[in-house]
Amino acid sequence: MWLDPQNILEVDNLGKLYSKEKQSHRRRLGKNILRSLFGRSLLPVSELQSDEFWAFRDINFSLKRGEALGVVGLNGAGKTTLLRVLAGQLLPDRGEIRMSGEQAAMIDLTAGFQMGSTGRRNIFLRGAMLGLNKEQINENFEEIVTFSELGDAIDTPISSYSSGMLMRLAFSITIAIEPDLMLIDEILSVGDFRFRQKCLARIRELRSRAAFVLVSHSMNQIKAFCDRAIVLHKGRMVFDGEPDEAVRTYEEMKFPEVPTLEARRAEVLKPQFNNADLIRDVVHYWHNSSGDRVSEISFGETLYMRLQFTMAYTPKNLIVGVPLWNDEGTYVTGFSTDRDGSGISVSAHQSVEVTLTVPKVLLNPAIYISNIAIHDGLECIYRAANPVLSVRQDSRDKWGITAVEHQWTISSDKL
Repeated sequence: MWLDPQNILEVDNLGKLYSKEKQSHRRRLGKNILRSLFGRSLLPVSELQSDEFWAFRDINFSLKRGEALGVVGLNGAGKTTLLRVLAGQLLPDRGEIRMSGEQAAMIDLTAGFQMGSTGRRNIFLRGAMLGLNKEQINENFEEIVTFSELGDAIDTPISSYSSGMLMRLAFSITIAIEPDLMLIDEILSVGDFRFRQKCLARIRELRSRAAFVLVSHSMNQIKAFCDRAIVLHKGRMVFDGEPDEAVRTYEEMKFPEVPTLEARRAEVLKPQFNNADLIRDVVHYWHNSSGDRVSEISFGETLYMRLQFTMAYTPKNLIVGVPLWNDEGTYVTGFSTDRDGSGISVSAHQSVEVTLTVPKVLLNPAIYISNIAIHDGLECIYRAANPVLSVRQDSRDKWGITAVEHQWTISSDKL
């Protein structure tokens, strides 16, 4: 079938088989050779062997110049395998790919590098792998080095490069091709923030004359970058359409059931931890100025937390912290003995009582969840949820998460 002149890429009934055993492919090949010797047709891929499975199947879509297609799905859905088949790194077992012009794949940017060679040498090696001849690489060499910002390091072995330097070099070589089709797998976060913005600006320049296929777990990238998106689930294409709707479809698969309030809170507060060999008899709760336990407090009131425990050993640098979130899972603030220099000196088998005082609670009316965390330096000894705390509304309106004390000074000229 001929490629539609308006399209850069057409995928028709594409499928890829994998096997759980290394010998499976050889067995299928051997059976097909025997069948062909006896004049019989090849073994149909619909007749899977016991250890074979579809990485993906029945994939159909087309892509025009200037379009960007997102591919999303849960882990194991077949996204990266699809991209590798489109890039020619893997052969499909079913279907057809029709493509126009040059393509460049940014799947594993550092694949194919020779670690003992210099960056300069690897530009020529990687460029040749991407289909450029020596003259074309020479024409683009200075631009590649400048874009990568490697400077004199270009003449040192890349075994001495950091992972960020390797990624910058690989991206710079790939982007210099200016392809008609770019296949991108989770690399729009390459490098530091400034270099990432430069990469995104370069990709934006190519949008008018190239087509893109982007695989990403970042739903924000899919919505911001792509014109369309497909959703893969267990190797099948279950959606093809607007990115916002694709993201909703993906999130419904990721969270098939609406989690309960307790489950949402537990997700925010995890992980919980208790090293009972090092600490015991831990008690912690919110209380008021009279020492009574409370689960509710008025805006502006003083709040206390009491923590009691017994250490089984003598810690070197004991730190107590209380991270605080609202009930929607937004991190609000945290309290820590390490932050204000309140050291805790305790010996083995000694019981300790620690009191946290918040002189004036300026958290806006809402429900708040928190953990109590006890560390010896970097080592976590205990981490558990505190009782839920509710801040009551007063007569004044509130905005946002917290209130900040302030005052207005108003002056005007007398008439």
